[in-house]
Amino acid sequence: MIGLQAALRSTSPALSAELAPISDPAALLARARRLSECVDAIHVTESPGLRPLGSPLLAASLLRQAGMQPVLHVNCRNRNRTALQGELLGAATAGVSALLLMRNVPMRVGRAARRRTVFDIGARQLIGMARRIRDAEAPSSYGLARSPDFFIGATATVFDVTAGWEPKSLLAKLDAGAQWLQTQLCLDLPLLRNYMRRVVAARLTHRAHVVVTVAPLLSVEAARRLRTNLRRAIIPDALIQRIEQARDPERAGVEICAEMLRELADVPGVGGAHIIAPGDPELVCAVIEASGLRKQSG
Repeated sequence: MIGLQAALRSTSPALSAELAPISDPAALLARARRLSECVDAIHVTESPGLRPLGSPLLAASLLRQAGMQPVLHVNCRNRNRTALQGELLGAATAGVSALLLMRNVPMRVGRAARRRTVFDIGARQLIGMARRIRDAEAPSSYGLARSPDFFIGATATVFDVTAGWEPKSLLAKLDAGAQWLQTQLCLDLPLLRNYMRRVVAARLTHRAHVVVTVAPLLSVEAARRLRTNLRRAIIPDALIQRIEQARDPERAGVEICAEMLRELADVPGVGGAHIIAPGDPELVCAVIEASGLRKQSG
């Protein structure tokens, strides 16, 4: 496992997967070790599905101590700027360098739902905060012995880009300090190709790496659930129909995701893929093995 930054700078597509920060250290590390056999980095998510689980920072620190390369998710929801800076300083202290910083959405469902949600700062301000900590001439001013090597990521939204589009939001994130971008779940290859053509034409890929999020769809119900619950997820009806008509829906879901990985490797401007299959490292490795992008997946 070489880590996200090194993987994105290599000639092969970077591959990552996510892991929920469950509170059982043994189970967490067991899943992470299996993932480490087939991906370059492991994303530690924060409140996946808007459900509060364990501490992402603690989970990322445990992975780091075990010799793995975590990507820590930090979102602005329900924390003020002081708490967010504390999270970034904690990452620096733990030696966690890869970050995905985002605003995220209010908790409006489930037991954690609240009538009021705290958003003291937005994603661009959080990105700028991480950059200032990283680039500080005197890290001791933040209570650090040395400057962290933060590799700062931000989110990007794939959509049907039209002529004349100006990527003002993405440029603002890059200007704030983002070095790589990760899209929402997108399994619509023609739409993605059009989007990436515009991104490349705007020369954004000269300034940042782009990672596309994909997922294996193991059933029609799972596909529809992802499309409903994941913000701005793009899953074409044709893919859902293909799974519905398959004799073995799970196998079809793995094949579709593997095909997507192979196709992404040839899309100009795409540096890698992030695979969503929380809690199932075997499924992630099966998809990567089926794609042929890695000689071995464990």
